[in-house]
Amino acid sequence: MADRGMSSVTVRFDIFEIDLRAGELRKQGRLVKLQEQPFRILSLLLERCGEVVTREELRQNLWPADTFVDFDHGLNSAVARLREALCDSADKPRFIETVAKRGYRFIGPLGDGGLALSKVADVAALVDKTPAGKYARGKAWMTGIPLMVLVCAIGLWAFYRKTAERPLPSIEVVPLVSLRGFQVTPAFSPDGKQVAFRNGNGAHNTGIYTALVGGEKSLRLTSDSGDCCPTWSPDGRQVAFIRYADKTFSIIVVPALGGTEHRVYRGPAPMGTGLAWSPDGKFLAFPEASAVDSPRSWISLLSFADYSTRRLTLPPGGSLDHAPKFSPDGSQVAFVRSTVAGVCNDVYVVAAAGGEARRLTFDHRPIVGPPAWTVDGREIVFSSTRGGPESLWRIWASGGVPRPVAGPMGEGGWPSIPPKGDQLVYHQVVAKFNIWRLDLKDQKHHQRPPSVLISEKGDKMRPDLSPDGKKIAFESNRLGFWDIWTCATDGSTCDQLTSLHGTAGRARWSPNGRYVAFEFHPKELSEIYVVEVGGGVPRLLPTIPGADNLSPTWSPDG
Repeated sequence: MADRGMSSVTVRFDIFEIDLRAGELRKQGRLVKLQEQPFRILSLLLERCGEVVTREELRQNLWPADTFVDFDHGLNSAVARLREALCDSADKPRFIETVAKRGYRFIGPLGDGGLALSKVADVAALVDKTPAGKYARGKAWMTGIPLMVLVCAIGLWAFYRKTAERPLPSIEVVPLVSLRGFQVTPAFSPDGKQVAFRNGNGAHNTGIYTALVGGEKSLRLTSDSGDCCPTWSPDGRQVAFIRYADKTFSIIVVPALGGTEHRVYRGPAPMGTGLAWSPDGKFLAFPEASAVDSPRSWISLLSFADYSTRRLTLPPGGSLDHAPKFSPDGSQVAFVRSTVAGVCNDVYVVAAAGGEARRLTFDHRPIVGPPAWTVDGREIVFSSTRGGPESLWRIWASGGVPRPVAGPMGEGGWPSIPPKGDQLVYHQVVAKFNIWRLDLKDQKHHQRPPSVLISEKGDKMRPDLSPDGKKIAFESNRLGFWDIWTCATDGSTCDQLTSLHGTAGRARWSPNGRYVAFEFHPKELSEIYVVEVGGGVPRLLPTIPGADNLSPTWSPDG
C-alpha cells in the first residue's frame, strides 16, 4: 500500500470519520461509542485498506506477548462490537469483510483526508495515546462463555497509580462456577476465599450456593426458588439472604456450612432488592416497604440486638431505594435510587447514622445490583448501561465523573469486592432476545412452527405491528443504547427512528401508520414522544408534569 503521508490523522469513509489522535469515531458528525479494542482493530484495518489483516497480526497488536487470553472469543467479540458501531453485517459486509480462516479486510472506499500513518506499529502507538488507551491492559486470562448461559466470573484487581488522577487496574478474569442454570447475585466472603450466589435452574438445583475460589465443587445451602441476594456475616460463619413468597419478603440467616435456617425479618415485598451486613455485625441493611405506601421503598437497618428496624433513607414519592452496601469502615451506605419504572437509576451515599443522602451519579440509566466499595473505601464500583451495554464503572466516593473498569470483562453486573484482597466478583449475562413470527391457522392453532423474524445483532423487544401489517416497530440496543427501530414484516429494510442516547421503548403505531409514539427517559421520569416514520426529530408530547409517563396508546381516531 502506498504511503499517504503524515499530514493527517483523520480518515473518512462513507458517513463515518475516525480521528486516530483523539481516539474518536463519528457518524455524520455525532460521536459513536466504541471501546478500545474495536477501535484498534478499525485503525489497523484502515491502515491496510483492501488488504487482509490476519488474526495473528491482530492478536499481536491487541494483546501483549505475556497475555493469556481466549483469543478467538476476544477477537470475535471485538469485531462484532465494531460492526455494530458501523451498522455493518458479517453476511453482507459494507466495510469489514471476513476472510475465512485468515482474518479481516476493510473493503469500504476511503474519502478525502487519507491515512495519517503508513505502518501498523505507528497506528497502534498512536491509538495507545488516545483516551481509550489510557488504561493499562496488564495480564489477562479469559475463557469463552456459551450463549444463553449466565455465569459468575472472578476478576483479580491489582491497583496501582502513576498519578492521583489515573488509577490503572490490571485484571485477570476467570470463570468461578460451572453449574447448570443461571448463577447470579454473587457476594464475596470476608476473607475473599468463597463466593455465595443464587443458582436458578427451573425446579431443580435452585437456591443459595457457596463456592471456593479456585475450587471445583459448590455447596448448596438452600433449595427455595424464592431465595436471592446472599450476604456474609463479618466473621464469615453465616450467610443472610432474602426469600420472596406470596408477596412477602423475609430475611433468613443460615450457617455458611449449611444447617438450620433462622428468619430474622418478614414484611411486605419491596420492588427493589439487595442485602448488606454491617462490618461490625450488628445490622443488616435492606429495602423496606409498606403495604399502605406501595410501591415506594427505603433503606432500613435491622438490628440483631432486638430485631427492630430503623429507616435510614427518605426517598421522594414514586422512588425506590434499594441495593445497599456498607463502606469498609461501616460509616456509610451506598445504595441505588430508582423510579418506579426501574429504568432511571443512580448511585447515592448516606451516613450509616442517618442524614441526607448524597447523589454520586446523574445518569438516569439502569443499574444491575448493588454498588461495591473498594478496600480503601475511596471508590465505588457499580454496573450501569451509561455507556451503552451493561458494564462496570467506578467513581470516587466523594463524587466525580464515572470511569469504566478496565479489563477484558465485557458486560457485567452485581459487583462484589471482599474487605481483604484485590479481587472482584460479578455476574455476566450472555443472552439474546429476538422477535419471532407465528403464522396462525385459526385462533387456536398455528400454521407452521415459529421462526425468528428479525435476526440483526443486539436485543429486540416489545414489537408493534403497523396498521397495514407491513412493518414492525420495536426497541433494540443493537448500537448500544435502546432506540426505536422499524423493519418490514419479512425482517428486511430495517431503519432506526431514534438516536437519543438513552432508553427508549414501548413503540406504538398511530392509526394512519405515519407516526410512532414511544416512551423515553431523559432524566428521572419518563416522557412520551412521537416521531414521524419517514424521518424527523422526535417531538415531546405534553403529559402529566412530575409523573412517570409510560406506555403510550393511541385513540382510534389518532
